[in-house]
Parts: sequence; C-alpha cells; structure tokens
Amino acid sequence: MTALGTGPRAGTGAKRRIANLDGVRGLCAMVVVITHVAFSTGVVLGSESGPPQQGIWSILAVGLEVGLGPFFILSGLLLYKPFARHALVGTAKPRLGPFFLRRGLRLMPGYWLLTAFCLLVLNFTSIDSVWYVLRPLLLMQDYDFVWYAGMDPTWTIPTEAQFYLILPILALLMHKLAAGVEDPARKIRRMMIPLAVLVLGGWAFAGYMHMEHLGPWPPEFWWPFSRIGLFAIGMGLALLSVRAEQAPDAMPALYRAARKRPNLFWLGALASYLVICSAPLGTAGTWDYGGPEFALLQHVGFLVFAFLLMVPLVAPKASSPLMDTALSNGPTRFLGRISYGIYLWHFVVMYLYFRSGSIFGAPPVPAALLIGKVGFWEMLAVVVVGTIAIATLSYYFFERPLLRFGERLIAKREAARAASATAGQPLPVQKKEEERQKASV
Repeated sequence: MTALGTGPRAGTGAKRRIANLDGVRGLCAMVVVITHVAFSTGVVLGSESGPPQQGIWSILAVGLEVGLGPFFILSGLLLYKPFARHALVGTAKPRLGPFFLRRGLRLMPGYWLLTAFCLLVLNFTSIDSVWYVLRPLLLMQDYDFVWYAGMDPTWTIPTEAQFYLILPILALLMHKLAAGVEDPARKIRRMMIPLAVLVLGGWAFAGYMHMEHLGPWPPEFWWPFSRIGLFAIGMGLALLSVRAEQAPDAMPALYRAARKRPNLFWLGALASYLVICSAPLGTAGTWDYGGPEFALLQHVGFLVFAFLLMVPLVAPKASSPLMDTALSNGPTRFLGRISYGIYLWHFVVMYLYFRSGSIFGAPPVPAALLIGKVGFWEMLAVVVVGTIAIATLSYYFFERPLLRFGERLIAKREAARAASATAGQPLPVQKKEEERQKASV
C-alpha cells in the first residue's frame, strides 16, 4: 500500500504517522491560536473603529483564518480512503463498529473533559438549567446557540462529529453510483458527482448565511453545512490517491503536476491567502460581517487555499526540501500530535489570563469585550506556553490511553472473529442473515 506523501516518517509500526501531515496539523493549530489571540487583543477590530489598528499586521491576521480548512480536508481524505479502496479496488468493506469507536474515542473524551472544566470553572455561575449543561455535552450548541466561555472554538466539534455520521452514507451512495462501471476513470468521475454537489451546496450556504434578513453573525453561521465542501474535497483527494496506488502509471494529472512542481501549489496557496487578506468586496483588516457577495468570494478563497496546500502533501512521491523542512522537523511534528488539545484549550488559557469567569467571582465576559487589557505578544506567549503544556498532559495521560484502549478492544474483537471463522463457525453477521432467511421461509 502506497502511503500518502513521501516526507520522513515519524514513529514505527504498522500505523506510522506521516511526518508532513503531522507537521501541517501542528502549524495549522498554531495559526488558529495566533488568529484568536489577534482577535482577542485588538489587532483586528470592526471597521467602525477606523482603519486597521496595526496596519499590515491586522490585514495579515484576518487572513490567518485559512488555518482551519486543512483539518477538514484531512478528515475527509483519511477517513474516506478505506471506503474508496473498497469501491475502486474491491478490498473488504470497512466495518462501521471499529470506525465509530475510533472516531468517538478520538473526538469526544477530550471534548467532554474541556466541557466539564469550562462548566465548573468558567461558567458555573451561568448555569440556570439542566439544558445549559446538556447542550454542549450533546453537541447541540451550534443549533441552540449559547456562548460558553473557554469553548469558543468548539463549534467545529459538532461539525466533525456529524461528518463521521454521514460519511458511511455518502460512501454507500458513491459506491452505488459507480456500480457496474468497469473503467476506473469513469467510475471516479461518477463518484465525484455527490462531492461536487456538496462543494457547491456549501458555497451557496455561505452566501445564504450572509443574507441581510439574517443579520450579522446569525446562529446559522455555525451550522456544519458551511464546511461540508472541505470534507468533500478531502474525499475527492482520497479517490485520486487510491487510483494512484492502484495504477501508478495512470496517476491522475493533478498528482502528476504536484510531483513535478510541488512548491508551485504552495505558491498558489500563498496567493489565495493574500487575496483573502485583501477582503474583496469587504474592508481589509477588520472582522466585519460582509454581505453575500463578500462571503461567496471568501468561501472560494478558503477552499482554494486548503486544496492547494494539501495536494502536494498527499500526492504520492510529491516532495520538496521546503515542505520537508517546514513540516517534518521534530517540534512541528510534536505540535501536530497534540494539535487537538491545542485547538480545544487555547481559549481557556486566554480567559484564565484575562481573569474572566466564575472562578474569579463573576460571570465570564467574552474575549471581544476584554480587548485592551493585554497586548498581543504578551498574550501570545502565555497562550502558547500554557496551551502546549495542557495539550501535552491531555494527550499523553488522557487521549492516547483511551485510543490505545479502543485499539485493544478492536484487536480483541478481530481476533475473536478470526478464530470463529477458522473454526468454521458463522460470524455474527452470517448468523443474522441465516436467521432472516429462516424467518422468510
């Protein structure tokens, strides 16, 4: 099996991490942190405050919102790839039990730990009902929108979880569309149809969210559908990656281009970032909530940036000294390993440093209302150090042990299935099918 990318590998064993993908997770996580610190310390304000407060730095800081997109593409790519192999190569269909167990253990325990901390430490005096507690635990905060101090970036967690739920359905639909088609290229084109619909639908939804009648920052802004295009792009890259593995001589043209000129893709990503910074049809260097035309252009910019950034990292044998130097070094890979904790906890560190929350004797105040209390560089240093420390503890003493526990459960179940098959005994699925057949008779 050909691995994604060709950068140096980190770790050993059957499931070695690919260094460049760990690295891009780490860098993107830090970009998200820098973005939120900039927004929370007045580097970026609304246009009602006048020109960008810190000139070019304010303009560049707004564009750093691009750091979130690659995470969604990676999810679509890595999680759909086994389903793509099943459809294109005929490998065994991924079993949903292990899939959901792995995804649940990766996403939910760390999130629930953060939720418990924020409810008890920062938001305790704001608890006015059982629903106030259950809402974030059940991932409903995107729909029944209520702000929770310290959980500001967690609107993406329901988005990710719901993608896990619909992925098998999408995979089945795409598999059905390709059924009976022998030509691999034609088969892939058919499977791309639902993905294209999702990309266009997400783009249209971005424009809808910015309709005037909804007002600025409506609850719909946090709904998952606005990010579905990024997941779909990742799934499309998974199809191309499986095709490249299956027939290296018939490698898709996109991946051939990435192998030949990988840095050109990154140059295109940089250009997309700069276009986003310039805020066409908007006001550069501000956090203004623009109209539909502005939103549609920005949405395209985010998609293009994430796509161009990721293609040379997943195309087989696409590599460059620039990419390996930037992403394959030890510190960046380490940040990638703990990137989920970095993403979850960095706002908690900010609120604790602002001394805003129930633990300090009063209900929390949103970071946007605390601007001016702390400078950017002071806050960034505190948040980076504090967040890395918490994320490291969370990963090694909480997240990783649970993931390993899940792998042991799966391995035990697989061993039992293998032993049952070897002994000639029907597997549970076979037993159910036999019972159905008997019932029909």
